[in-house]
Amino acid sequence: MKEKIEKKRQTNNTLLGEHFEQVAWVVPDIEKSAKFFQETMGVPRFLKMENLQSRDLEGTYKGQPSDFKFHLYLSMSGETMLELIQPVSGKSMYTDFLAKHKNGGIQHIAYAVQVTAFENAVNQLKSKGYSVSQSLVLPVASVAYFDTYKEIGVATEIIGLTEAGNQLIEQLHTGNY
Repeated sequence: MKEKIEKKRQTNNTLLGEHFEQVAWVVPDIEKSAKFFQETMGVPRFLKMENLQSRDLEGTYKGQPSDFKFHLYLSMSGETMLELIQPVSGKSMYTDFLAKHKNGGIQHIAYAVQVTAFENAVNQLKSKGYSVSQSLVLPVASVAYFDTYKEIGVATEIIGLTEAGNQLIEQLHTGNY
């Protein structure tokens, strides 16, 4: 499985150099949404991270240090990561999205690169006129979100995977978490 993941990481068919990684839903009730994916869509289970604090993750929102809290659940569907996010408190892209979409929905898609290529990928989008609207630095990845709603209806995230992030994806693929 690890070889398959590493080979997947070596593909170079997008502007950002690696691959499409994730579809993310921002939802008002993460447990209800997880239950839907498990019972209706057959997703076996989610890795659950609750009460993440942006201030502990070098978080920014609209270019300023941020202080928001959120829950984040991850699972895999084939080669694509499913992400569920529920804002808990504070102002973020996630609360902005729920203010417009009360029932939640697909808020962003993500492309993944290795953390060593993260700044280059971010700069590629910046050079095309997009600015970072929110960012976080997690132990598993640095992430930057771009406002691409006008162009494709959702935000676009760049994920810069650390070694711990590569291990996490392997765990998600094997269900060993």
